[in-house]
Amino acid sequence: MLDKNTIYAITIIAAGFLARLVNITKPILEVAMWRQCDTASIARNFYYNGMNIFYPQVMQGGATEGYIGGTEFQIYPFTVAILYQIFGVHEYLGRLVSILAFCGGAFFLFRLSSKYVSKASSLIALLFYTFNPYVFFYSRSFQPDSSMLFFSIAMLYFFSEWIDKGKWWRFVLMTLFATLAFLTKLPTVCLGLPLLYLCLRKYKINFIIQWKLWLFAALSLTVTFLWYKYSYYLATLNGLTFEKFRLTSFSTFLDSFFYKRVFFTAVFEKVLIYVGPLFLVLGIIITIKKKELRFVHYWLLAIIIFFFIGAYKVIAHTYYTIPIVAPASILIGYTISNSLKLITAYRIAGVKRVVLMVLYIMLITSLPIISYHKITSRYNAKRMAKDYPIYKVGKVVDEIIPKNDLVIGCLWGGPQILYYSNRRGWTMGTYGCSVKSIEDLRRKGANYFVTTAQDEIDSSVLDYLKNKYETIRSTNEYLIVKL
Repeated sequence: MLDKNTIYAITIIAAGFLARLVNITKPILEVAMWRQCDTASIARNFYYNGMNIFYPQVMQGGATEGYIGGTEFQIYPFTVAILYQIFGVHEYLGRLVSILAFCGGAFFLFRLSSKYVSKASSLIALLFYTFNPYVFFYSRSFQPDSSMLFFSIAMLYFFSEWIDKGKWWRFVLMTLFATLAFLTKLPTVCLGLPLLYLCLRKYKINFIIQWKLWLFAALSLTVTFLWYKYSYYLATLNGLTFEKFRLTSFSTFLDSFFYKRVFFTAVFEKVLIYVGPLFLVLGIIITIKKKELRFVHYWLLAIIIFFFIGAYKVIAHTYYTIPIVAPASILIGYTISNSLKLITAYRIAGVKRVVLMVLYIMLITSLPIISYHKITSRYNAKRMAKDYPIYKVGKVVDEIIPKNDLVIGCLWGGPQILYYSNRRGWTMGTYGCSVKSIEDLRRKGANYFVTTAQDEIDSSVLDYLKNKYETIRSTNEYLIVKL
């Protein structure tokens, strides 16, 4: 029989699930569209070219097979491809896998939080996590970040359970989820810090002679190492790779742009939505001496450490800051549920008490208002329509251009046009679009030039294309030229 708090938690997660189904069939152009289209192309190529998870393929490989290396293990797109085998190619299936992963991650976050704070605090944390705008959109996007959150939170939960209660089945699950987390996103290795804390708390220095801990590390890290070593071999086949991980130079930490971009624009404004950081900082202050919450502190610290280690990647792609929401939610939930107790404990009365109560109510009520505004604003018709020419031109190309012809998709360097055109070829940024670059690719086999960003391309380049080659379609939204 489920207790009432678990029923409340399931209700919150179910509400989050249903809310994420809104616009589930829309094109994957809401957030990080280049990343979504890359991942979706890998899933579709598994479906079209054989279900071999060890040979992921993208569209932007030109005349090559498009094997991509230097990437995470493609468990997420492979899972979507399995669904394609059953239901056909539908992008909403990729969204659905992410949404289900969110549900799993949210459930384990509640269970994990309940081990360290009250049920009331855990439910508030779950609410903040579920309807956090950044988590909301990236947990319904066609990319592996929602799966990464699920695997990493489940790993932390089962590790903490195993440390406390033992049993081999918990060991197997924590090892499985750790391996999947590391394979899905290598930066999750930083979560070894809160795991180390749990080991030290139980075994003290004797943790170094616990053979099961060494077995856990050996199994999860060896598999991870072998995959990334193989993945860099894949990069040599066609010369294709996503951006490689590299340590950040020290000069980055002396640049104020890093702190503004990561901690202000990403974490303060986008991830914790203005008000969250106030509760988070207060939560850290009032729990800093509470031993039962040290695990959460180290979890938070581990993610911040990654922000510095992988700063160049976090600066470029701010969705790398999403993992901070999980531990932050626990501390925010704790602060909100205990704020009134603190006012009473410190015997604050009179005008000060009234002011603090009003401020507290204003801050609490602002959280759902800000979340609602940020979520619904992305569904604004004008905002969504601005990227639809990519989808439209893709459908046109798919209908009128031979299947084996190669396309130059000129946008911002991403694969969106190639993906929606369902054609292999090359990506080109508008900043690098020149007569020479186009002619170089034509000599390599490019048959068509396609763009939805004519306003950003030098007019002399467009004139050259229209005068020398056949214009297949030309509208205010897109241009298709046969080379």
